[in-house]
Amino acid sequence: AAAAGAAASSSAPAASATQPPKETQVVPGDAGKKVDPKFETFDAFLRNRRYDTAALPGSQRYVSSQLKQGGMIKLPPSVSLKQQPYRHVDTLSVINVPEVENFIGYWQTHLLQNAMQRLGWMYGYYLEDKNYDEGCRAVVEGIYEPPQEMIGEMAMPKDDPHMDQVDRIAEALGLERIGWMFTTLPLESDDQLLSPEEVLRIARLQNEHSNDLHFTKYRLSKFVSCAVRPDAALGGMPSLNPYMVSDQCCAMVRDGILSESTDRKHCLVRDAQTNELVSDFLVEGKPTKKLLPDFFIVRVNDTAPKKHQRMFTHAEFPRENRPTQPQRRDDLKKYFRGVSTSEPSWSRYADFHLILYIAHEIDVDTALAIAECVRDRKDIPEGTEMLIKEIIR
Repeated sequence: AAAAGAAASSSAPAASATQPPKETQVVPGDAGKKVDPKFETFDAFLRNRRYDTAALPGSQRYVSSQLKQGGMIKLPPSVSLKQQPYRHVDTLSVINVPEVENFIGYWQTHLLQNAMQRLGWMYGYYLEDKNYDEGCRAVVEGIYEPPQEMIGEMAMPKDDPHMDQVDRIAEALGLERIGWMFTTLPLESDDQLLSPEEVLRIARLQNEHSNDLHFTKYRLSKFVSCAVRPDAALGGMPSLNPYMVSDQCCAMVRDGILSESTDRKHCLVRDAQTNELVSDFLVEGKPTKKLLPDFFIVRVNDTAPKKHQRMFTHAEFPRENRPTQPQRRDDLKKYFRGVSTSEPSWSRYADFHLILYIAHEIDVDTALAIAECVRDRKDIPEGTEMLIKEIIR
């Protein structure tokens, strides 16, 4: 049975730090479901444990002890590091392909030659992934590129005064922030999936975008990270690589156990401070402070959904916050000149970046009204159409 196959995968020996997880292979199970030999779906994993979450990594606290002169010494317990046998998101589906192509194309054309990188917040929604037993699929509809700067070798978001506004408009569209996409140069080793710096950053983002909405009240994140790298197997063309990191990694970052370092191959357990005792972290029964990043990685499948239609019928409007391509009011005229008047009115406005620009150029309420029309596939109010026509005359 599919459930039996999934249970078998969770009882397999944990991957060691010297043997990072191999790329996921999907094998068919019973009842038309798939069984992933590396990861169960989270709810199927819980079902086999009778929904007990007390021993899961996210429920643990990694608290150090203090040495006090003349007092009893309470040693913090040792912690075994284990490869996570489940995942919270099974598949990332890019339904708005032109949106992703534009993001990657800008990086390739304007930034890559200067070793500059780019990031964007992915907006979309979650669906049941019927390929898996109680699976979860994240669907990408749009990418918002915030103000950003290069720090070291990574693009980092700057303070964004429009972030709340973008989230409001996304909500009116029926979307939410489901993850982020970031570009990067090839890693030093061909068998490395993420760098230590990327693992720590992904863990911080998953912690920031976590909640206890699961029916067990277990706090978890479904925030997916998608790395865009040149792929040697594709002749140097970029490929999409969706990942998450384990709940144990997130808990270790949350409690300050993993430290920032210049080590490009290992995540490091921080050193204890004066009169402090920190737990030993065990790999195959042996304490170690150097952990291969792949040990924490949870692979997410990526496929294109076959039956769903993308929300945005257009992806031509210039993106926000691109220093080499600033948005201008003339972009409105150019955009509407290129859109067929035979389209339904909602379809003419169904461009994520057009709606975001209207919020900036006109007002948020107008953008929210347009967003709701695009979401519900209903006509744009006549007064709004007249206002736009007046602006682009």
